[in-house]
Amino acid sequence: MVQDAIEEILRQQLGLDPNSIGSRIIDRAVKQRQAACHLSDRASYLKLLQSSPQEFNCLIEAVVVPETWFFRDKEPFAYLRQYVHEWRSLASSKLHILSAPCSTGEEPYSIAMTLLDAGLSPRQFHIDAVDISQVALSKAKQAVYSKTSFRGVEAQTIQRYFREVGAGYEVQSIVRESVDFMRGNVLEPRFLTQKKYQIIFCRNLFIYLDQVARDRLIQSLDTALMDNGILFLGAVETSQLRGKPYTPIDHPFAFAFRKERPATPIPASKKVAIAPSKAIRPLPQLPAPPVIDSPPELSSLETAKQLADRGQLRDAVQLCEAVLRTNPTQANAYLLLGEVYQGLNQPKQAEQNFQKAIYLNPEAYEALIHLALLKEQQGDRSAAQRLKQRAQRLVNSQK
Repeated sequence: MVQDAIEEILRQQLGLDPNSIGSRIIDRAVKQRQAACHLSDRASYLKLLQSSPQEFNCLIEAVVVPETWFFRDKEPFAYLRQYVHEWRSLASSKLHILSAPCSTGEEPYSIAMTLLDAGLSPRQFHIDAVDISQVALSKAKQAVYSKTSFRGVEAQTIQRYFREVGAGYEVQSIVRESVDFMRGNVLEPRFLTQKKYQIIFCRNLFIYLDQVARDRLIQSLDTALMDNGILFLGAVETSQLRGKPYTPIDHPFAFAFRKERPATPIPASKKVAIAPSKAIRPLPQLPAPPVIDSPPELSSLETAKQLADRGQLRDAVQLCEAVLRTNPTQANAYLLLGEVYQGLNQPKQAEQNFQKAIYLNPEAYEALIHLALLKEQQGDRSAAQRLKQRAQRLVNSQK
């Protein structure tokens, strides 16, 4: 089947899992490109795709639809600011950061603004921003954004780092000059071997890849990240680091991990045996700390979030379900359960839980966005658009 052959090309070249975005979206993108190339049948388009790198790039642009905004998820940037304060007291070198994929530029510019707010000068850091979409990179370099990119951004941040131009806002030069945009595929074996970074943002890419590509991506990121460096992932992608030498950062919802330094083996001649008489004695029993009362379902949800952050997704599901047996109207539990099911690649269960979260809390912004993206993956663009409009009305009502 021609459609299967086209999807296989996308899988081989990009590592794209067709199920992650839906065959309907790929089919629509192919129809769009087939019409643009004035080809009457799909077999002819397949031949063109196999022989033309330029047409392959055009198909990528039709398939990849960016969805991002400034300071998305907030907590990764809150932890980044905290990290910078620690780094300044220890380091004398320049801070090198990678944002990949950078999409239309909101993430790398958010990183730059965070570092400037933390007191760094532009000479103390540099950000490389990589994406496979030339269209997205062109918009990033233009650095002019509409109001949809400013969901929950504080007015003082907009005043400090943007200037109003026509119907949009342009990023100030002090921020733009800190970021280098480049086109590339981070899955290519040698792409990330030329430079080392203290910090890497790679959020919401794993969810679109098949397992082979995920393994390649982890290897590439690990090569590019310095020992003791920080890796930021998407909320439902943390299971990709299971069994890897990465330690979760103790900052809720940052989904950040520190790369452990390789253990230095002790030379045989310097190994010291511990005599039985030197065995460590148990510590004396200390008084228990005072217990602060909190609703059981809230503390259980926090534990479930921590489990998901560490990649223990099945355990997180069980704990969320236990919370809901006790309190079946807990909207946040359905939201978290939906996010975890996304991480488990179970979109039907994820959709059901996001719908329940929205039913219980019509202002559940995150659930609206998650559900909109799922509808897009299913090819239901009209439902996705309605959900995004609801989410946008929520943002507008809070201004």
